[in-house]
Amino acid sequence: MVNIIDTTEVQPPKVNLNICGGNHTRVDLSEVAQVQTPEATETWRPIGHTFLIDKVQSRLEERGFEVLGSSHNLARDGQRYFGLFQVSHKDRENNERGTIVGLRNAHDKCFPAGLCAGDAPFVCDNLIFHNEVTLARRHTKNILNDLDQVISRTLGKLFGMWNKQDNRIDAYSEFELENAQVNDLVVRACKAGALPKSKIMDVVEQWHDSDHDEFSHRNMNSLYNGFTEIYKGNIMALPKRSEALHSVLDAEVGFNVN
Repeated sequence: MVNIIDTTEVQPPKVNLNICGGNHTRVDLSEVAQVQTPEATETWRPIGHTFLIDKVQSRLEERGFEVLGSSHNLARDGQRYFGLFQVSHKDRENNERGTIVGLRNAHDKCFPAGLCAGDAPFVCDNLIFHNEVTLARRHTKNILNDLDQVISRTLGKLFGMWNKQDNRIDAYSEFELENAQVNDLVVRACKAGALPKSKIMDVVEQWHDSDHDEFSHRNMNSLYNGFTEIYKGNIMALPKRSEALHSVLDAEVGFNVN
C-alpha cells in the first residue's frame, strides 16, 4: 500500500475585516485610486493612498507574507485612509488569532503615515492593535526616496510585535479578576482614553454576559475581549484606544512589553 501524503498548506481562517460604522466608509480599492493626491509644496510631499498600498503589499510579499484578505476605508472625503490586511507567514503560527497589518495615511496632515501590527481572535473577529510604527512624521521632500527602506525596516519589526502580543494574551489569561476590579479597570481605562464615557456600561455588560462563550473565564483576557467587542465601528480611533487600553491592563497584570 502506498501512503499518500497531503502536502497542501492549510491556510488559517479568514478574519472578518468588514468593520462597519464610525466615521469611515469601506470602499473598493478602485475608489481609493480615485482619490486625488494634493499638490506638493516646498516642505510637504503628500503620499498617494494607492501608492502607499502598493509599496506595503510589495514589501510584504518580498518578506514571505501572503495577503489573505484586505479592507479599505476612507474618511473626510477621502483625505484619510485606513487599510486592513490579514496576512500569513510560514514562520508565524497562531491557531487562535488572525494576523493583521493596519496601514493609515492622511492628506489633511491630521496624522502621519503609519503601519500597525494587530490581531483578531478567530472566534469573534475583534480587532486590536498592539503597536504602531510611524513611517513618516512629516511627508518631507525626501520621503518618496526613503519610503521603500522605511517600510522594509518596519515590516522587519512585525514578528517581535506579534510575539509580544502572544505573551500579553498569556499574561492576561492567567490573571483572574473580581467584579469590583473590573469596574475599577473600566473607569481607569476610560480616563486613559481607551473608550468614551458612553461605552462604559457596554464593556461591563460584555464582562457579565459576553457575546462569545470562549470568554466566560473570569480573567483579564475576557475583560480585554469585552473592550475589543465594543471597539467595533470606529477603526480610525482604534490604534490610540488600543494603546491606552494596553497601558492600563498591562500595568495591572505587571506585563512588561520591553
